[in-house]
Amino acid sequence: MNKIFIAIVLLTFSSVSLAEHHALSLDARQSRSELSITSIALGQQSTVITAETQMGQYGRVYMTFVMAYNTTRDGGTYTFEGRGFADESTVFGGTGVGIWHRDGALVHMEQLVNISDGTQNFDRLVMDGLNRTMTIDVFAVK
Repeated sequence: MNKIFIAIVLLTFSSVSLAEHHALSLDARQSRSELSITSIALGQQSTVITAETQMGQYGRVYMTFVMAYNTTRDGGTYTFEGRGFADESTVFGGTGVGIWHRDGALVHMEQLVNISDGTQNFDRLVMDGLNRTMTIDVFAVK
């Protein structure tokens, strides 16, 4: 039930940001990062994607996405876990939920993430399966 609620909230964020009279303005927390996909495990019920990057204030970041399919298998919901190693004594943890859809060879993903330091992010990702890369744009919610 929580996943459905979060998916509705994400869809609302997307719709509201496009309406001129209800413009939603989010500030970028950092510049765009490019991730390397390290593995993709395909399954009947879900796909698990892992990726890593060097990412702004979070340092060396490792991410795992567990993606569930919709009935047409061209979109769905997913959960997210991430760890960022900023230095020898600073580690960030992040957990979130999102929605995804496939457009040709690209997979578009939007997620809300809670970070262990109390911040919250809205992220937009684009996965390019042909090149084993993803881009991520991170926006500050809190």
